[in-house]
Amino acid sequence: MRPGFYLLPFALCLALAACADSAAVATRPTLALPTRQAQPPTAGPAQSLGGVSLPGRLLFVQGGTIWLWQGDTGQPLIGGGNAVQPAFSRDGARIAYVERSASYSDVMVADAAGAHLAQLTANGSRNSPGSAERIYESTWAFYPAFTPDGAAVVYAGQAAPPAGDPAAELNMSLFRTAASEGGVSQQIVADDGGQLGRSALAPDGSIVYARAATEQGGALQLYRYAPAAGAAPIEGAPAPSYDPALSPDGRWLAFAAQRGDGTDIWLLPAAGGAAMRLTNTGSARAPSFSPDGSRLAFVAIAPGSHGFDLWSLDLAPDASGAPQPAQPRQITLGMSLDADSGIAWAP
Repeated sequence: MRPGFYLLPFALCLALAACADSAAVATRPTLALPTRQAQPPTAGPAQSLGGVSLPGRLLFVQGGTIWLWQGDTGQPLIGGGNAVQPAFSRDGARIAYVERSASYSDVMVADAAGAHLAQLTANGSRNSPGSAERIYESTWAFYPAFTPDGAAVVYAGQAAPPAGDPAAELNMSLFRTAASEGGVSQQIVADDGGQLGRSALAPDGSIVYARAATEQGGALQLYRYAPAAGAAPIEGAPAPSYDPALSPDGRWLAFAAQRGDGTDIWLLPAAGGAAMRLTNTGSARAPSFSPDGSRLAFVAIAPGSHGFDLWSLDLAPDASGAPQPAQPRQITLGMSLDADSGIAWAP
């Protein structure tokens, strides 16, 4: 397997609550709120290779700091080592992300400039880091995604803290909460046989998500949940598959899939059909569509490099309307981006 790949992202490695229509998450002590991180002294603005410019605004993560990319330049925006997994609201006015701490993590919301707006979960403990008391009061939250209307956020989380002796973690399921402070998280998708991770929300209300089986070596597969139909595997997505991303119109599903010792980006009609391989780097993850659906950004390891950088490719429709990929272009050099945090793209 190539350097930097994690077939089981951190959130999926946690030990799932029994299936339930909804379950309120208990209120826990509020964390000290994060503040916008000015550009760290050790990090200057990053420039694109060859002056390649991308439309809109992109978010990605380097070393626990969320970066904002505009045109051909990127600079730090949020966090000082603990901010990961950013997601834009569809209009680009807000950013949901995860703030990690010792033994727990929470979902936060900031404005487009990085200023704090809300803390959506309260999963932590005031007990000392490393103490048993802290462990038995703490839970994890990961992979936030705004609903298409921006009113709520869906994330992967745990229904309750660990229990038993030794402490046994509950697995991850999908929760929904209001995108403003003071809401109650409700469990919307759970699975006795698997742990749930990153999700992508479709305009029709369905959710595509990654599921790691708790048996069979933790095999990763993409599933779709629809309120009226329940959850089912997505046909045509080769396994293991993960990192789902939907086009703005919901017609196309991009994702990462492993073949042999490498992973590349694939494209599949969301309504079903044959999957198309878009990259051949053997080291590509975290696809994200541009707001108009004409481009795809992703992270990949360039030959001779040891870390992930930002790449993009154009998608031009053929006579049938199916997107056809152009040659991928590398955008950044030597940034060692956090592949599991993914990319968010907004106008």
